[in-house]
Amino acid sequence: MRRFRKTIRHPESMRQRGRDNASSQFDYVLDLHGETSDEATAILNTVLSTHTNSSILIVHGKGEGILRRRIRAVASSDPRIKKVEFGENAMVQGGDGVTVVYTK
Repeated sequence: MRRFRKTIRHPESMRQRGRDNASSQFDYVLDLHGETSDEATAILNTVLSTHTNSSILIVHGKGEGILRRRIRAVASSDPRIKKVEFGENAMVQGGDGVTVVYTK
């Protein structure tokens, strides 16, 4: 639960970290490694509520794909999101271990 609180209180802003990172084309990076499906969904919902008009790189990892499928299903049906790009199609490092969302 510690990671949840840190993520919500202090989302990692790429503007603050600098532009030399490979994922610097995004406003925020949300790392959900190690979270359960329910925890990741709660974190994502909170981040989407607080970050409008942003590009968010969601790192869920490759693994068995349980978290990837859940995050992509939530993102694809959420009205706060105007566009979803799957990592393997978004031309970003991380392949199918990442999902990119653009909020309204």
